[in-house]
Amino acid sequence: MAHPFTKMFDQALKKSSVEDNQVLVEAEKIITKGYSATEVYNVLTKLQKSLIDATEAEIVSEAVEEVSRYL
Repeated sequence: MAHPFTKMFDQALKKSSVEDNQVLVEAEKIITKGYSATEVYNVLTKLQKSLIDATEAEIVSEAVEEVSRYL
């Protein structure tokens, strides 16, 4: 079964562009609510590895990089 954050990040990715990274916004909201930055980071890296589209991969890569600063 997929992690609950995966669905949230998938939905945010659909709304994202390179200039407007909604995946990062969603990740920061989750961390602010008190969830583990490590858990968020792990879900994002799995999502990043599964992406084929270069633009989507770039968006998620930026989110991974930013979330890694919380670790």
